[in-house]
Amino acid sequence: MEVHHTAVRVSDLEATKAFYEDGLGLEFSKEFTTGDGVRNYYVTGDDLETEIQFAYDPDSDDEIEPDGIVHLALLVDDVSETLETLTERTDCEVLRGPITVDAVNARAVFVEDPDGYEVEIFAHLEE
Repeated sequence: MEVHHTAVRVSDLEATKAFYEDGLGLEFSKEFTTGDGVRNYYVTGDDLETEIQFAYDPDSDDEIEPDGIVHLALLVDDVSETLETLTERTDCEVLRGPITVDAVNARAVFVEDPDGYEVEIFAHLEE
């Protein structure tokens, strides 16, 4: 068994694309629209195996509530470099960090995406 993708609802697909693609460097992998008009837009990382699906309903006025999702985690090579690029290209809020998490030998920073989802950007430290 493998984890294939995670799906989250978004209110502004263009802002989401700017954050995850332009800001973080993830790559578009596919897109389709379902019969109910929901656009499903996918991004992936270097492994090309696991994806994040963004479900955008242009006809919905519902407010996005990221309750229940603690955070999305993205593994990077360098937390500081990724954070610098992200904050130069987007106006995201840094929630915590960068911090060192000794329990898992990693460096991490937590930021907020355009819909209020918390995103953890982390890198393993050398042993």
